[in-house]
Amino acid sequence: MEFVFLKELLFGDYIQPFVVDNDYVRKKVTEGKKEVEYIKVRSRRKNGYIKESDMQAERILEINFVDVGQGDGCHVVTPDDKHFIIDSGGSDNMYRFLKWRFNLNTSKNTPPPFTVVISHSDSDHYQGFGKIFDKTEGSAQQFTINKIYHNGMVEASGSNLDTLGTVIKHDDCKYITDLCDTQADYEERLKNITKAGVYINTLNKSAAPKQSLRLGSKPIHDKGGMKMEILGPVAERIDGKDALPVFDNNKGKTKNGHSVVIKLTIGKLRLLLGGDLNTESEYHLIRHFSGIDVAHIKTQLNDKSLDEAQRQALKSQLDEAVMKAREALEVDIAKSCHHGSADFTSEFLRVLNPIATIISSGDDEPYAHPRPDTLGTIGKHSRGERSLIFSTELARSGKEYIELKTEKLTEKKRERVVTVYGMINVRTDGERVIIAQKLEKSASSKNWDIHKLEWNKEKGEFEYNQYKMYE
Repeated sequence: MEFVFLKELLFGDYIQPFVVDNDYVRKKVTEGKKEVEYIKVRSRRKNGYIKESDMQAERILEINFVDVGQGDGCHVVTPDDKHFIIDSGGSDNMYRFLKWRFNLNTSKNTPPPFTVVISHSDSDHYQGFGKIFDKTEGSAQQFTINKIYHNGMVEASGSNLDTLGTVIKHDDCKYITDLCDTQADYEERLKNITKAGVYINTLNKSAAPKQSLRLGSKPIHDKGGMKMEILGPVAERIDGKDALPVFDNNKGKTKNGHSVVIKLTIGKLRLLLGGDLNTESEYHLIRHFSGIDVAHIKTQLNDKSLDEAQRQALKSQLDEAVMKAREALEVDIAKSCHHGSADFTSEFLRVLNPIATIISSGDDEPYAHPRPDTLGTIGKHSRGERSLIFSTELARSGKEYIELKTEKLTEKKRERVVTVYGMINVRTDGERVIIAQKLEKSASSKNWDIHKLEWNKEKGEFEYNQYKMYE
């Protein structure tokens, strides 16, 4: 008997073995001069055979960077089967992914409960939750939301800074205070708002309790060797209250810069999710974690009257700031902040020092994300001789879905384009790591483009070997 290729599975895919008389259904096949035994299994809606040595009982961490178009959307499944949605994009792509993932059309099983994190109140990070929070009439398959985390600034309608909270002045600097830390704070804020706006209206679609996150908050998950800790936003204590500094006297930069920053660790692997951090907020974070004002040093370096010794002294201070901030912020995989925008600092990329970067961006947008200089600088300041850059937009060469004049795509076809192609998959047990994207045209024995990160004991870090494919 000869086996033929059916489907390539990813590390961590759920496998259901066939069992008869308390034993696996086994089949022996002659391969060359050897007799090899396989186990009959079902996975990804197909029946087939794999080697028993390729199965394991323990679950791993699964992170799905969903192709939500122009925006961010991430689905995290922990080894103890807890589900997090960190941002949702601005359209219904995240909803379509979850609908496909949990087979809502035909499954009789209720989807698991979700914990939601909204990094900040830009529509391309939260508006997709509207569809997820909605209750579908006549359907038992509803999404249950346990809790909604946010950055503390509950944005009302309008362009002024005070739509983010109470604006105060301290030492000639502006701050946003009266942050909505608890459900009670959230409800109190709603009482004082005359025009809520889309963000609050979206939050109100779910009855789940709302709670803020910032540095000092407890980890939102800490079990089984996996932790999701909060490194930002970083508040200052003013007149007995936490307050977030205003960046560039600008509402957009302020809410973006105070995105929730999550550092996820499991085993040896570290991964960062940073929302839409920008130049001002990156300097703010480096200053907090290093105690060195990098922005001021960069201004001094622009002084053309400096001699070489003075210039080198300042550059040494920059290096010191980077190394100190790395103690808290260095990671192996980073989600690129703000979709590959040019509003970033080289110093922050040096601090992160990732071996792999994942960019979430989309079509039909006026920003040309990811920016060419951003891609170049990520490569320059990433770890290793051949660092990795992944992009949801590039992983799907066609549009998210296409409406033809002569033939309108069915819901099923639209759903498949969004949920299958474009997603960047990260799977790890803390020792072994793969980053994979679906091939748009399958090879003879391959469905995925898979890259493996390996732990180098001598260096004490993960590295990528282009010549060693995942086995």
